[in-house]
Formats: sequence, structure tokens, C-alpha cells
Amino acid sequence: IDDTLYPLSLGLNQACRDNIQEYMLNKLHIEESQIPKMCLDLYKEHGTTMAGLKVLGYDFDYDDFHACVHGRLPYEKLKPDPVLRQLLLSLPQRKIIFTNSDKTHAATVLKKLGLEGCFDAIICFETLNPPTEQDGIDGASDDSAPPRRGYLCKPSLESMEAVIDIAKLDAKRTVFFDDSARNIAAGKVAGFHTVVVGSSAVVPGADVALESIHNIKEALPELWMETDGEHVEAVLRAATVETTVLA
Repeated sequence: IDDTLYPLSLGLNQACRDNIQEYMLNKLHIEESQIPKMCLDLYKEHGTTMAGLKVLGYDFDYDDFHACVHGRLPYEKLKPDPVLRQLLLSLPQRKIIFTNSDKTHAATVLKKLGLEGCFDAIICFETLNPPTEQDGIDGASDDSAPPRRGYLCKPSLESMEAVIDIAKLDAKRTVFFDDSARNIAAGKVAGFHTVVVGSSAVVPGADVALESIHNIKEALPELWMETDGEHVEAVLRAATVETTVLA
């Protein structure tokens, strides 16, 4: 969803990183001089900084983290995108959001972009990481249980496989759109056909590169084809792909 349905240039990505580092400083009391490198290293190694912090044993509430990191983002920079809305609504395939963010952030972004109702499902942090007994009924930590050491998130292959299972996908008949080169590489390993968004260059593992999601119909007109109400097989670089689109 982020930097895919809207451009990186809007600055939400940088604001999110700033908020994460502020959380690490003020909530987790990590030495300020260590935070920038630590934040980047954990992101690279564990998929997200939050995942890395949990692996290191930091104890914090997921909802509090999301509220501090996403709740103060400059959402006012996101404007309704009627062109993208029409593209998505006209696309006959099943469309699913797959994001590492929480459901509140995903819903806010879609609302700000005017894309509510354009997707059939949202698979987010809460979908892949439902509360366990150790989290308690209300999501609070259960001190009698060992702490959760991590959670599912892109770019892990486990997260891709979980999405395939949850959404009942045939990976070989699914197109996966993402702005991240490492997510694209993981999606290819999972069996998806892949489209990197926000780049004019095809990154390793990508079948197609789109500078903007607005170019989707120009690059992949086959996705709009229908035959007597049945889906047709789209073609990416002479490979048969599908009718389900992960954004």
C-alpha cells in the first residue's frame, strides 16, 4: 500500500522512519546515537524495525507502537486519486492489499486516496499476527507466557505463504505489486508474477517495472480482458499469470 498506491515523493516513508526513531528514543530509551544505524540494521535483517526490536527482546505493545508511528503521519499529503480509483474499479480481477502496516493505517490511506471499496480484502499486521494466549484476550501481555520473539511480515517467505493460504491464491496465477526490491524478490520465490512500482528499472525478481501505479493499464492491458464473465490469463513477458492482484 505505502509508496505503491501513492508515490514515495510525498514523504510519508521518511516521516514514518522519523517516528520510529522517536519511539525508540522516548519509549524504549535506546541511546540516541545508536538509533539511526540500529533502526536500519533491524529493518534490513528482520523485515521491519519493529520485528527486529521484538527479536532483541524489547517489550512494548504493538498497538502503542502503531499509534505512535502511524498515528502522527502527515496524512494530509494524501489526496483523492480518481484516476487510480477508476483504474482499480474497472479492473475485473480480485484485488487484495498486502501490507506490513496495521489495519488503521491501511484504512486511513485508502480513505485519504479515495480508494475505499476498490479492494476485496486487506491482509495486514493483525491478519498475519492475530493475538495469542501469551498476548492475553485484550492484546495485553501475559507475564506467565514466554514473550513472542517475532511476527510475520514482508519480505519473509513465511508471510508470502501465509497470504497465499489466507486468500486461497494460486501463486502462479497471481500478480504481486510492490515498491520494495526485497519484497519483489521474495514474491518471486513464493511463485508470484511480480511488478515493481516506483521504478523504471526492472529489479531482480521483477517481471515488469512501473514508474507509477497509474501506468498499470498501459503495461498490463491483458488484466482488463474478460471472456463471457470468466477470467482470462494475462501475459507477463510470455508467462501466464493470473487474475488476482496483490497491491
